[in-house]
Amino acid sequence: MDMNQYLSMFIDESNDHLQSLNENMMGLEANPDDLSIVQVIFRSAHTLKGMAATMGFEDLASLTHQMENVLDLVRNGKLVMQDFIFDTLFKSLDALEAMVQDITGGGEGKADVSAIVASLQAIVRGEVPSAQGGSAAPAAAASTE
Repeated sequence: MDMNQYLSMFIDESNDHLQSLNENMMGLEANPDDLSIVQVIFRSAHTLKGMAATMGFEDLASLTHQMENVLDLVRNGKLVMQDFIFDTLFKSLDALEAMVQDITGGGEGKADVSAIVASLQAIVRGEVPSAQGGSAAPAAAASTE
C-alpha cells in the first residue's frame, strides 16, 4: 500500500488532534481535577499515536505512547496533576507539533525526544519533583492495587 496517498490526511488529522490536545490541556490546567478533560486528552493522544505508528513515524508514536502512560494514571486516579506534569506534557505537545511540521515540510518527523520521554517515564515511576525540589509520590502510588 502506498502510504504517500494518506500523508495529507495524516497531516490534517494530526493538526486537528494537536489543536484539541493544546486546548484541552489549557482547560485541564485551569481545572486540574476534571477527569473528563483527561479522558478527551487521552483519546486524542491515543488516536495520534495510532495514526503515527501506521504511517511509520516512530518518534511521534513513541512520544504519544509515553504521554498516554501518564494520562492513563491520571484518568484512573493514580496520579494527581502537578506543575511538573503539566510542563512535561506541554513540552511533549511542542515536540509533537515540531515533528508534524517537519512531516508537513517533507521531512520524516524525526526528533530527539529522549529527554521528554525520560521525564514522562519518571512521572510514571512516581519520580515527580515537588515544589520543594524533592520527590513527591503520585496519589495512591504507595497502595498495592
